[in-house]
Amino acid sequence: MNTPVVPILPTPYKPLDLSLNIRLGEAPDAQSDPHRLGTSEAVYDLTKDYAKADREVTLVVMVDCKNDLIHLETHTIGAIDCAMVYPREIFRSLLLKNATAFMLVHNHPSGDPEPSLADRELTRELNKGAKVLGIKMLDHVVLGKERYYSFSDQGGIS
Repeated sequence: MNTPVVPILPTPYKPLDLSLNIRLGEAPDAQSDPHRLGTSEAVYDLTKDYAKADREVTLVVMVDCKNDLIHLETHTIGAIDCAMVYPREIFRSLLLKNATAFMLVHNHPSGDPEPSLADRELTRELNKGAKVLGIKMLDHVVLGKERYYSFSDQGGIS
């Protein structure tokens, strides 16, 4: 009892469509709506709606050498009191978008924008990594209820 052999015909090569990368909450590319983001207040105005989120949301604000917005990316959506941040993925996104600088933004669902020790350590580590890559970390803004904390304004980014 021999079963018939059915030849496997080659299928035409179809390249992977990489344009379908989906990121939760990704904002559209900013080229149709440019913003100049030279101050922490401008970054806060751009992202303040995320302060209302019921869990921590981490955003990466990517800018060019004139601080014009290139892209706003939702990096992670976490829990009520924490969010995992992956520096490698942040730097990957920055390099792929050809950003020369960035600001990290995240909210504190408690409404208190005072940074935690983990926030301070993350800022130091991202700033170090950015310098190695020749990318400027301009700020880390923590969103609270109707106010914010800026590491840059407080001298926490060199």
